Amino acid sequence: MTRERARAERRDVDLERGEPLAGGAARGGPRGLRRAAKPLRDWSTRPRILVTNDDGVESRGLLTLKQALEEIGETTVVAPDTNQSAVGHQKTLMRPLRVRERTLTDGSSAFSIDGSPTDAVSLAFLGYFGHGFDLVASGINYGANLGDDITYSGTVSAAMEAAINGCPAFAISQEYYEHPDFGLAAIAAGIVARNILEHGLSEGQLLNINVPGVSLEECEGIEITRLGKRVYQDELIRRQDPRGIPYFWIGGPPPSGLAVQGTDFHAVVNRRIAVTPIQLDLTARRLLKRMRSWRWELPKPASAAAEEGQSAEGRPAAPRRRRQRATSGGSAGAKTAAGSTAGRAGTDQTPPR
Repeated sequence: MTRERARAERRDVDLERGEPLAGGAARGGPRGLRRAAKPLRDWSTRPRILVTNDDGVESRGLLTLKQALEEIGETTVVAPDTNQSAVGHQKTLMRPLRVRERTLTDGSSAFSIDGSPTDAVSLAFLGYFGHGFDLVASGINYGANLGDDITYSGTVSAAMEAAINGCPAFAISQEYYEHPDFGLAAIAAGIVARNILEHGLSEGQLLNINVPGVSLEECEGIEITRLGKRVYQDELIRRQDPRGIPYFWIGGPPPSGLAVQGTDFHAVVNRRIAVTPIQLDLTARRLLKRMRSWRWELPKPASAAAEEGQSAEGRPAAPRRRRQRATSGGSAGAKTAAGSTAGRAGTDQTPPR
């Protein structure tokens, strides 16, 4: 029996868990398993963990993350087949996606997709693997994702896609430096995964983890932070190809940031692991309250303005003129009638008391 046929035949019900599968007929929509958070020792079966990234399926960071989480649950790896850094929350809708089974350097199996990190997570939650997941872990990214970086990051967007599908998730990134050792990030990933599985996250929430480029001995601990402010120094670099046609790079020095206490940037600069809770709801609530006092009336439609005797531009509409037939006696008769009426009006007035 082929892999695809076997997957299709067991898609309706997960016999081990006795519940509808992520791709089954009884499924109402993409979702995570959403099992109740509790100590790992109390789980009846091992958690199912989806591992992905944006650096590509051959990244050492992806392999390190998978190996770190194997101690906690059953891992499934699906990632882009090429580097997809800074693609944001891109989702492929205008062409087909192709999936290949791959073998990682430790001999374990994985899947690659010719799309974005968001596509990889969507593939899993739309039923490709025939079951749901308890947790999604994205990383370990080669380079920090601090502050405003999360709006560009494919690593963070993959975790966001999991949250959209109702599954707890975290993204983990390590500060860039030459010849990186992901040992500290692997330890952090295990701590974060256990905390999420044991304590849970509300729907629409996820965690963004940033690890300094230091060893465990040099690390100053873990800090719960808010998002900081990145300072970008991008430059537009113009070049010319051999045919004389110009092309452009967006380059420049690496971004810096404002090291304000309590932010993710400040923590990483001070050799601490930054754990930042973020959410899908981007509503600016302070502005929301202030905007309610602004004027938001729409202009009246032209039909309503005409009914009120005004034109669409707001000017009074000109009164309509009635056409009268010009006759030789008509005008004189009208004047006589008007005069007699005026006379009666003058004699019929009641004098003041």
